[in-house]
Amino acid sequence: MIEDLSGFTYTPQNFRDLAEAPIGVELWKFLKNRDNLIRMETATWLERPAVEPLAQGLIAEFGDSIRDDRTKQMIGHMTKQLMSALGYEIDRSALRITRPSLFTSGTTYRVKGAESRSMKITREQRDAWVKNTKSSPFNVWLDAQVKKPDGTLDLEKLYAVSLQYGVTNRYDGLNPGQQRMNMGIQLRKKVPATVYEDIQ
Repeated sequence: MIEDLSGFTYTPQNFRDLAEAPIGVELWKFLKNRDNLIRMETATWLERPAVEPLAQGLIAEFGDSIRDDRTKQMIGHMTKQLMSALGYEIDRSALRITRPSLFTSGTTYRVKGAESRSMKITREQRDAWVKNTKSSPFNVWLDAQVKKPDGTLDLEKLYAVSLQYGVTNRYDGLNPGQQRMNMGIQLRKKVPATVYEDIQ
């Protein structure tokens, strides 16, 4: 379970003027929100910059003014302190974010003291994943419920199916694949095996 950082205090250093302004105070509250901490941690385990999944929510909450370069730098500075408080350290700096986003680059993190988690996946490992996981009866069943005729993910259907089984969390700040992954993990625990066990 993610640590409660509601009482954690930001050390602004060179961003004191901005941090003490209303935008800085509200940004710090926004970043400490439990859902946003989960988004940052999820991105970290996917070896993506911690700020990447926050972009949509930041724009929705604060508007286009959040695109100011110094404000974005302070968001990165705040994120670094939060990730440290959660037990992470910098893995890579200035990793390019290629999808259209509020951020063009960001820092990735790893558990403190751990070796870099970058690894190569062999063809055998990928084939085993396809055989044992991607094409498992559960995933075949879920894909049939949530994919459009062209094979793309229908997020509204994904969340509708999730609600049917009592999964109410949403991960709108993550990309569609990450949302599907998070919802799939929760649904696997909720959907009775009898629903999908006979699917080939």
